[in-house]
Amino acid sequence: MERNENFPYEELSDISIRLAWGQLEMYADDIEQIQVIASGDDHTLNELRIAVKENELQIEQPQYGISLDITRGHWMQLCVRVPRAWSKAVCAGTISGFISARGLGGSRIELETITGDLKASGITASEISLRTTAGTIHGDGLIAARLASRSVSGDISLDEVSAKICRLTSVSGDMSIKLQTGFEQMDLRTVSGDMTILSELEEMQVSLRTVSGHKTVNGVTLTQREDAPIVRATGVSGNLKIIGLRG
Repeated sequence: MERNENFPYEELSDISIRLAWGQLEMYADDIEQIQVIASGDDHTLNELRIAVKENELQIEQPQYGISLDITRGHWMQLCVRVPRAWSKAVCAGTISGFISARGLGGSRIELETITGDLKASGITASEISLRTTAGTIHGDGLIAARLASRSVSGDISLDEVSAKICRLTSVSGDMSIKLQTGFEQMDLRTVSGDMTILSELEEMQVSLRTVSGHKTVNGVTLTQREDAPIVRATGVSGNLKIIGLRG
């Protein structure tokens, strides 16, 4: 079974998607309306709510935030195509489903899973937030004024990032971020997970604090200049590493 619905985007303030176990794919395309395509078994698609309320496009599985009962349903894949002209907010979350988002733009992009994996590529927004509990996060080509990523046990891997302010947090998952351009401030916190920063910058103001982990800085000159980018990283047993890529 398949559901295919279209919505004019000009009057919408944001897009909100809340799924239990369905897989979600979102991407920008050369279209004039938001297109929602859902494929799955009859029971699952009949219960899927797709509607505009108070200028917000809402897509929701009834189980989200209540209970996760997949005994009555079999499968669902949701595809949301957004016009390239879209410039508002997008908030999407799943409990156990996989999220893939690419080419999106907007004022705020928030993607979140609990146990599902999350992949984001080619996204530009004033604020980008990527969160998971036990799933993995992979991002590349992310451009934002503020970028935040959070995990409990899942790994975080961010490549080719351009952001003025970055905040990464993990408990036991490893974190890695490769910066494409300069930045103003970066805050990283971990307990037992390792963290790695890769950058082409020559100088940084750096504060690395860990109880039993190793601290490593290679290819970057430490400075106290007030106009230099600031890195604050703290951990308990995780290793903290900064690697300069220049040259």
